[in-house]
Parts: sequence; C-alpha cells; structure tokens
Amino acid sequence: MSVKKTSSGIQELSIFEVGPITCALSIQDIQEINKHLEMTRVANAPEYIRGISNLRGTIITVIDMRIKFGLEPKEFDENTRIVVVKNHDEMLGLLVDRMLDVLNVPAEELEPTPSNISGVAGRYFSGIYKMKSSLAALLNISEILSLNE
Repeated sequence: MSVKKTSSGIQELSIFEVGPITCALSIQDIQEINKHLEMTRVANAPEYIRGISNLRGTIITVIDMRIKFGLEPKEFDENTRIVVVKNHDEMLGLLVDRMLDVLNVPAEELEPTPSNISGVAGRYFSGIYKMKSSLAALLNISEILSLNE
C-alpha cells in the first residue's frame, strides 16, 4: 500500500503506539476504533490472532500487533484499543497499546521506508512520517493483514 495523499498534498493519519513503536495509518483505512470488544479464542490459530469478535453482526479477527511485531503480549488496560480496518472484503481488528492523535500531515513529511529495513518486520511498513521529535512507521495494511506466514 502506498501512502494516499489528498489533492491538497495533506494526508490525515491516525497515530498510535504498539510497545515502543509509534505507528500510523491513514484514516481512510480505519473503519472505527473500539475500547474493548469481547473476544473468543480460536483453537490452533497463529499466536498473533488474539481471537474473533462480533462487531454488530460482523465477525472480525483481532490481531495482536505486539505479537505481530515480535514483542511480548500484554493484558488489556484503559489505553488498549482495537483499530478496525477493512482490506478488500474483510474487516479485521488491530490490537494496539494506545491511540495518540489524528494529524493532518503535509506530503513532504512522508518518506519511503528506508531500504535497510527489511525482513518480516520491514514489510509491515510502507513509509515513515517525520514528526517534530520522533518518527512514526506507516503501516502496510495489506502485509499486516496477510495471514499467510
């Protein structure tokens, strides 16, 4: 997925944390953000599948982004959120540690992912947003939602 830019050169990004990683997604990719959904574990599912949930009649798979990034899982707390995204005809939830902000980002502050970030983790990112004091990794939603690992 490439970074989507509006005709004005501004991209609206939702910024959130997964462990020590600051991430970003275009709000165009986000259906909604939930504080907590009841989940049912799925037998024999990959470790990063936290469970499935019924979201107003639609069954969604919830992916623990900490595990997907190779971090230790953690229990839900008051900051934990499920970011519901749609990829093709499927809706999935991304379990994240904390939502930070929604920002209008000028196109010149978005850069491609550095070529030296590769491997499994590197394919999860489609670019970098240079914030004032840190960086946010733009998520490649197609790769993250690919369950074939």
